[in-house]
Amino acid sequence: MSQILDKQVLNDRDALFVYPVERSGVYEEHKMIYKYAYPDSDYPVLRLPFDIYDSEGEVLPHGFYMIALDTTRKYLLFIQSSKLKARVPAVAVSEKMTTDKDFEKREELAQKYQKYMSRGKQRKAKRYLNDLQTYDKRVRAKMSAEIEISPDGFYIIKYKTFLQKATGIIPIY
Repeated sequence: MSQILDKQVLNDRDALFVYPVERSGVYEEHKMIYKYAYPDSDYPVLRLPFDIYDSEGEVLPHGFYMIALDTTRKYLLFIQSSKLKARVPAVAVSEKMTTDKDFEKREELAQKYQKYMSRGKQRKAKRYLNDLQTYDKRVRAKMSAEIEISPDGFYIIKYKTFLQKATGIIPIY
């Protein structure tokens, strides 16, 4: 009996339980925000000043929502607290054609930062890190999300980032 209750056996899950232990419920990585991996800082935030109702009586409460364009470019996603709250059809989507020159400056700053950090020259590396953060802030400053009420009876959501523009509509009920 003392051999069965040895410390190694007590620390081994497979030895203690006859059947393997499985978690129940939804895994954290299966949630919408992890599935599509949208980072918090790269998408504009929309302040929704009023509640929006759909045809079934469901409500999208007022508040702050991160707006993201899904991977198929068919829907605008309303994300709050890392949870998908609503999907709105995108009626117009356009993407800016970019060249390598648009991101060449950022890559150059990142390479110089890595070069000086690897050499141990942290003062010089910090200067390039500040320049890199300033560049990223300028790119993020070009993002916006707005909501308007059209006279035709629709809410119009306008989404704009550095590379994409999209317009979504929600009928007013």
